[in-house]
Amino acid sequence: MGIFETFTLAFMEEFCIFIIWSKVGLSGKNILLKNLAIILITSALITSLSRLNLYFYTIINYSTLMLLVCIIYKKRFMTTIIELFSIIAFIMILQLVCMFIYKKYIGNYQGGFLISITIQFILSIFLVVISHFIPILKKYFKNDININPKILFCFLINLLSYILILKIIWIHNINLVLNNAVQITIIIISILSVNIVLYFYLIKAEQEKKDSEVQNKYNEILNNITGDIRARQHDFKNHLNVIYGLIESTNEIELKYKLKEYISSLNKSMIMLEDILYIENPILRAIIYSKISEANNKNINFLYSINTSLTNTHIKDYELSEVLTNLIDNAFEAVESQESEKLVSVKIYLDGEANIIEIINSGATLKLEDIKNIFEKGFSTKHGDNRGYGLYNAKKIVESTGGKFQLSLEKDFTIFKLFIR
Repeated sequence: MGIFETFTLAFMEEFCIFIIWSKVGLSGKNILLKNLAIILITSALITSLSRLNLYFYTIINYSTLMLLVCIIYKKRFMTTIIELFSIIAFIMILQLVCMFIYKKYIGNYQGGFLISITIQFILSIFLVVISHFIPILKKYFKNDININPKILFCFLINLLSYILILKIIWIHNINLVLNNAVQITIIIISILSVNIVLYFYLIKAEQEKKDSEVQNKYNEILNNITGDIRARQHDFKNHLNVIYGLIESTNEIELKYKLKEYISSLNKSMIMLEDILYIENPILRAIIYSKISEANNKNINFLYSINTSLTNTHIKDYELSEVLTNLIDNAFEAVESQESEKLVSVKIYLDGEANIIEIINSGATLKLEDIKNIFEKGFSTKHGDNRGYGLYNAKKIVESTGGKFQLSLEKDFTIFKLFIR
């Protein structure tokens, strides 16, 4: 083939990949221009290297694609590889179907330019139709979350090995593939199915492990709440003795005020504990209890209102813990240096069918120029290592459930509002 034919076929192959990829894992501004730039660069590069050995040609092709996508879309390398080779496997199945139909009803596939470009064109039409249904399917699945890299690595090596073997056979002897199209299609589908089932099984196991870790972490706090209740029950007799002593040792004029002051302080302490006990979700109960103690140590006025347990949402226990503790910790840090009243408020309530978490802290603690970057990975208004990940992870978790994240500055207050689904 000449340079034009090679470039055209390469362009169509990359184009087919990005039809699906743009719906599955690529997002952002100017996505069409970015995709076109990647396709043109890759097609031009592999056209100039078309005289190389087919294996090197394939490796350079896919390596260039992955590198450009990682750089332009700022995607993680392992996620990029998994998405790319899953799409390639899917496209290979459709190519096999197209070639099988061509061979059965038209004639033997000889690999000529016109036949190849016709098959690629028909394939692209199929992929455009299929791509319209992908957003619908994505609604039933959560977006990518922070999975243990070891799981991704095992899945990647397993999937990559099979796809490379099939691709090498495809390049080496296309007729061998066409003569066994049905069997190879079944093999590819089986491999993909097994890998997908295994991947989601490992994800589920990882999530259950994280849930277990969070529950174990907060079990001690819940036990402290129980111990606090028992201690207060034990001290009830002492409080009665104090009241009796006040009655015996205080004159009638002062007695009313002394009793009122003592009972008021005692009642305030009991109400705080009683309110915590009425929080149905044990993770929420433990988080609020631990943050009350922390706020007292830092002289922060910590208020809370929990009117829903968040049990009817898609958010996991470990995700709830990460989101809520990060936001409360950020609010505590924001008010610690304030000379005026240090106020942090947490409200969790239902608004129609939406579960809302609202974290409010006193002071406009964010600059206007920082607001647009506050959710960026690694961005922080504080100095120090390992900062700038809390809000990024919280936003990612909320959006993975189909919810949304809002930030506003109102009347000298900073407000984070989360809509949880």
